[in-house]
Amino acid sequence: MNETVKPKQFKSKPYYNIYKPLKKDDAGAALQFSYDGPKESVYLEAARQKGPKLEIGSKDQFDWEGKIVFKLGITDIGQLLLLFNGKKTEVKCIHSPPDGKHTSVLEMRKQSGDYDNYQLKLSKTTKEEAGSKTNSVGLYVDHHEMVVLSHFFREALTRMLGFGAA
Repeated sequence: MNETVKPKQFKSKPYYNIYKPLKKDDAGAALQFSYDGPKESVYLEAARQKGPKLEIGSKDQFDWEGKIVFKLGITDIGQLLLLFNGKKTEVKCIHSPPDGKHTSVLEMRKQSGDYDNYQLKLSKTTKEEAGSKTNSVGLYVDHHEMVVLSHFFREALTRMLGFGAA
């Protein structure tokens, strides 16, 4: 008896979140990475902490209304994997749509010293009549988070290139 085994289907998109509220007002941040199969991309949503650190699970901890969204494609993920594998010490992905209304920048660099972690900064500069306005979110990513994030990106890349299940 030959039966074809279908891959398990999930109701939600694959995701990985990093939440880092800090005791100091507005110092923490949150990152949400999600894989979007139909769009063949990974979306990074970043939000700053609102006010002082709240109890774990508080929905009002981060400013999701003012979040920054960055769409990562195959080239962006390839650059980040070079950083994760130690082939580069910093990566800068710049997205500027043809309409020229805004520019989004994802920067990530390996830190050295006591902590030896990674600094991630996401910024979006919007051009307005009165000048430019920049919104940015940054946080440090620990080694254990980098391992999970590296695996997440490898799985997303596998699907984006057409291997495995969508």
